[in-house]
Amino acid sequence: MRMPVTDAPIPPYDGPRGILHADRHDVAARLFVVTFLKRNTSTLPRVDFEVVGMAGLQGELAELGGYSMGSFTLFATRQPWAITTQLALECVLIWERASIAARYGDQVVVLEPGMRILVSSEPEAAADRAMARIRPIS
Repeated sequence: MRMPVTDAPIPPYDGPRGILHADRHDVAARLFVVTFLKRNTSTLPRVDFEVVGMAGLQGELAELGGYSMGSFTLFATRQPWAITTQLALECVLIWERASIAARYGDQVVVLEPGMRILVSSEPEAAADRAMARIRPIS
């Protein structure tokens, strides 16, 4: 049997549980870059940079895990909605601790140090360095 050929990228995590068991700082760095570089519609840096709400973060996080959030639900205990929401909020807290993004009402805004990450020649490596500065020593 011949398998179909696809150009779809392989997600870095294996579903919601894969993200749940991954290093939170690594997930936060990856989510920061994919979320905010995707929204780049003009030259960076920008003061009026688009902000993203929880729905946007949940969608990006689900994409990193290779799964879909499905339709909106009012039941916060349904999966994968509950795990994805928890993980997205943890990432935002990590970004705030690293001073690269902050909550503004129900939105998340990139701060100036975060903008430097996004305009760097290697945003993934720059985000990893920002996370390394706040990573707990084990």
